[in-house]
Amino acid sequence: MSAPGPAPPALSTERLTVRFDGKAVLRDVSIEIPLGRVVSIIGPAGSGKTTLLRSFNRMNELIPGAKTAGKVHFRGVDLYAAEIDPAEVRRRIGMVFQEATLFPKSVFDNVAFGLRAKGVEGDLHGLVEEALTVVGLWSGGAEVLDARALDLTAGEQRRLSIARALALKPDCLLLDEPTAALDPAASAKVESIIHALRHECTIVLATSDHTQAGRLSDLTAFLDSGRLMEYGATQELFTNPRNERTESYLTGRLP
Repeated sequence: MSAPGPAPPALSTERLTVRFDGKAVLRDVSIEIPLGRVVSIIGPAGSGKTTLLRSFNRMNELIPGAKTAGKVHFRGVDLYAAEIDPAEVRRRIGMVFQEATLFPKSVFDNVAFGLRAKGVEGDLHGLVEEALTVVGLWSGGAEVLDARALDLTAGEQRRLSIARALALKPDCLLLDEPTAALDPAASAKVESIIHALRHECTIVLATSDHTQAGRLSDLTAFLDSGRLMEYGATQELFTNPRNERTESYLTGRLP
């Protein structure tokens, strides 16, 4: 009996190009995200970081004028095939946006929203409690469930957004600028969540803070003007970049 082949990557793209109203934002990007790793996408503003994230769970399709060419795979399955349900893609590949997209409802209703939409029955309270515990919002006890989500601090709202994604037990989690506009203490709490989740699911984060990528990720990809310039082990990329543009970005000399 032959030995099984290597497991496919959690996510991958092949010659991915994304255009908005005809303008290319991603250009011919091919990348593999290994299963169970934390991968950071870095690059200057407008380099295509968020667009690449949104390509992994078909969120770009919701933007008028968006056109996608190339391949995107999840564990070897073509995510853009006609028979694939985008809603199921977004359940298995969850995303937390830079701006908290919370409902003007209770903490409980925000976390339970996706579960109810999926038709989950049974112990909703238990699933919500589990997700809130992971992000450190259960420490105050059950009274947090009735708190108004929009009354939380910015850091708490960001963690609540992560809890809402985690409640659906995603295989992959996409984080867009997870600590943007947060103070150092709130940022540290979010980063500790990412550390805690690294053995639970595959994580891809887009960040403008390359020092954060250095702290959190196993692998780092550098995008510039929509092109993948360099991708590899984070420590190697940061200490011995192969591409001159990567070095210029990391040292603050990128024009």
